[in-house]
Amino acid sequence: MKIILLALAILSVITVLVTMACGGTPTASALVAPYPTTPPRISPSPPPPAPTVAVPTPDVPSGQAGGGTPFTVDMEDIGGSGEYRFDPADMTFSVGETVTFTLLSETEYHTFEVEELDIFEEVKAGDLHTFTFTFNEAGTYELLCVPHIQQGMIGTITVQ
Repeated sequence: MKIILLALAILSVITVLVTMACGGTPTASALVAPYPTTPPRISPSPPPPAPTVAVPTPDVPSGQAGGGTPFTVDMEDIGGSGEYRFDPADMTFSVGETVTFTLLSETEYHTFEVEELDIFEEVKAGDLHTFTFTFNEAGTYELLCVPHIQQGMIGTITVQ
C-alpha cells in the first residue's frame, strides 16, 4: 500500500512539473488525476478582412472625357539598377477609344508625355495618378518620361 501511495505521489509531482514546464498553471485536478484531461475546444480565429484597394478618383484634364476603359501603366525604377521603363512600354488603342490610365510610380518622380497628343502627366515618387484620354487620331506616338529619357524610359502608343 505504501508503494502505491508513493507511486501516486511521484506521478502527481511529475504531472505538476510537466504542466508548469509547458507554461500552464497546475490545477487541483492535475494534482489528483494522473491522466491529462482534454483541453477545451477553441474555435479558429475569424479570417482577416479582405484587403481594401483604393480606387482613385480620375483627374480629368479639360477637354478630355471621363469613364474610359481602365489601363494601368507601371513606371518602374527596376530596383535601383539605373534602368527605367514603362510597363507596358508599347500600347495599342482604337480611334475613338476613351482610356482611363492609372500610372503607378515605384520610388521616383516620373512623367508620362506624348507631345503629339498633348498628354503631359506627372507622377510623384511612390504615388498613383489617374487621368482619362480619348484617342481621336490614328498614328504611332512616342511616349516619354522626360527625366529618364537617357536611361531608356520611352515607349509607343499606337492608335488604330
